[in-house]
Amino acid sequence: MSSAHCIALVDCNSFYVSCERVFNPNLEGKPVVVLSNNDGCIVARSPEAKALGIPMGAPYHRYKHQLQNAGAIALSSNYELYGDMSHRVYDVLFASVPEVEIYSIDECFLDLTGFTHLGTEGLMEFGTKLREKILRWTGIPTGIGIASTKVLSKVANRVAKKSVIGVAELITDELRDRVLSNIEIEDIWGINKRLGVRLRSHGIITAANLRDAPEALIKQIMGIVGVRIMYELRGLSCLPMEASAPPQKNMICSRSFGQPVTTLAQMHEAIAHHAARAAAKLRHRKLRASVLGAFVTTNRFKPNDPQYSNSVTVSLPTATNSSQVLIRYAKFCMTSIFREGFSYKKCGVSLNDLSSVDAVQLDLLSPSVNSPDEKLMAIIDSLNRRYGSGTVRFASEGIRQDWKMRSDLRSPRYTSRWDELLVVRAN
Repeated sequence: MSSAHCIALVDCNSFYVSCERVFNPNLEGKPVVVLSNNDGCIVARSPEAKALGIPMGAPYHRYKHQLQNAGAIALSSNYELYGDMSHRVYDVLFASVPEVEIYSIDECFLDLTGFTHLGTEGLMEFGTKLREKILRWTGIPTGIGIASTKVLSKVANRVAKKSVIGVAELITDELRDRVLSNIEIEDIWGINKRLGVRLRSHGIITAANLRDAPEALIKQIMGIVGVRIMYELRGLSCLPMEASAPPQKNMICSRSFGQPVTTLAQMHEAIAHHAARAAAKLRHRKLRASVLGAFVTTNRFKPNDPQYSNSVTVSLPTATNSSQVLIRYAKFCMTSIFREGFSYKKCGVSLNDLSSVDAVQLDLLSPSVNSPDEKLMAIIDSLNRRYGSGTVRFASEGIRQDWKMRSDLRSPRYTSRWDELLVVRAN
């Protein structure tokens, strides 16, 4: 091998659709799309749906009849299922490779530097067996790209998705040169359309052009980030593996409403629900928040309706992850920005200046962090883990929650709800 480094990118194929197909084999071979919140836009497509010319992010209502005429199936997002299936894929990877960096819900980088003694053929065999193992243990098909850097492994993964075996390498110099000469500049990780226009104006059309460009020119156009991408394309690792994610500094919990919200009482329920969800996430990640914000907006896609949006933030006396405290401040914020006479589409809570639960600065008048409230939160979290999210919640979150987003086409949450487990009947 030409480099001491060896990185693999494992990317789940059409991940949301693949998760649905694991539990519903009738979806195999059919056009399938998964929709965003409130069944608004198309956020995932099966290969068969892509072949119909359905673009990513397109409004569902524009393509609904085309999909129906083609016998396609549309499903609401089932994030609880997708998250659980993602963790199952991660478990296979962590058991197979010493160092794994989780990049997104369906992508992971693997450090295969310790496997380079296997040679190119050995690495390809390892990747093939790992892909088969993931498919056998989780049912999720993947593509695996192997190269000397992260950027090159991304390129290799594009090649893998089009190959029969689903695994590709860009370790061989001749193969790497040929592939980079056929990759459009906008298809390189970290380069968007705006940057693509600027690079093309300087004759940089392909990944190979970027790799061979003068460093001063790339730095002028893209800064140091572009220089790192250029060197990564040359096979020099500039983006190290991150075994643990950097400390989280902020968090947002929000959802669009399933139907317009017009009253402060409904808005208080919704903002309390988002605050409680955010607090649960903080506790799960062993964090506390020092700043809370709330925001609200009308539907900008209905320009004929009166439009309004606003937000406000407050500093909390002491960093906290208590649902009770965050709900109280969230409702206070919402009261200050809510205006009568509007049909609201969305609200949410933002938490900022996050810190570890082990490093909280108290003031002289603050009660102890380890208050009875901590025990209550722990009991609530335990019950919700055991019996399902939302089993125990605060009354201020509402009972009926008519404002909740639509998910009329959602499949069962097969792996995380007892009452939605897959039932198999034998005749």
